[in-house]
Amino acid sequence: MSGYIYGFITLCKHIFQKYSMHLFGIVAFLFTITAGIIVLIKNSDDVAIWLPYGLLIFILNIFYIKIIRVSRQDYENELKKEKEYSQNLLKMQKRFLRSAVHETNTPLAVIMANIELYEHEHGKNQALSNIEAATKNIYGIYDDLSYLTKKDKLVYPKRNIDLAEFMQNRIAFFEIVALQSNLNIIFDNQSNTHAIKINETKLQRIVDNNITNAIKYTKEFEKMEVQLYDYHDRIVFEISSTSTIIKEPEHVFDAYYRENYDKNGLGLGLNLVKRICQEEDIKIELISTKEKTSFKYHFKKADF
Repeated sequence: MSGYIYGFITLCKHIFQKYSMHLFGIVAFLFTITAGIIVLIKNSDDVAIWLPYGLLIFILNIFYIKIIRVSRQDYENELKKEKEYSQNLLKMQKRFLRSAVHETNTPLAVIMANIELYEHEHGKNQALSNIEAATKNIYGIYDDLSYLTKKDKLVYPKRNIDLAEFMQNRIAFFEIVALQSNLNIIFDNQSNTHAIKINETKLQRIVDNNITNAIKYTKEFEKMEVQLYDYHDRIVFEISSTSTIIKEPEHVFDAYYRENYDKNGLGLGLNLVKRICQEEDIKIELISTKEKTSFKYHFKKADF
């Protein structure tokens, strides 16, 4: 029984909140109509004197409601304009970002091509090696931004990829970056089945972001370990190194989160990795202790 009472009270409360501004006008209208009916039936002068007052209150209430409605409409129109302005501004920002990312690709490619050409003709050069390492770091940022600006417009088809071979190629690409930071990357492949089915662009974002993060946070003159091994029906990609312990591992994959603001970065890389892993059903593990920090990614094996 108490449930019915509570329900009735809740209903009355809802009706009052929604129609409270109309109640005064409704009461005035009912009073005027009732008084008019009584006057017609009983011809009572005592009641008739209240008719003008009831009618006046009813008319005033109509004007009051009209003013509120007009004010509310003005507010809604203003809110609509602000929303449209924000949406247009966001579209312009996205358009600018896409253009900026597109225009960045050409100079980066020219820099890398000329470095390779010079080293092929004249041998290794320390200054150029530094430029190459910095350029490859920029490439990582470029690839992240490029993926973010295109991911909603492009279809990323999957194919079978040899994870061990792919990992060796990406490690080779970042080897010069690791050497500039006095680090050594050790690759240990213990997996019997290397093939996974995924889009290559998505896989590269996962691998590259983890390698660059490990290079950035691993202590100098330490080693980075990249491992592949089988675990049940999955292949695990694990990257581990000696670094400062992660104090808030639950926030590491949040957008714009950075534990160490002394290190350069946008705070977008691992968030992008997490989103791709959610899309591709890739399980993530993060273990951080004083001895070692490890990121593990469990990939489904490809079905042949």
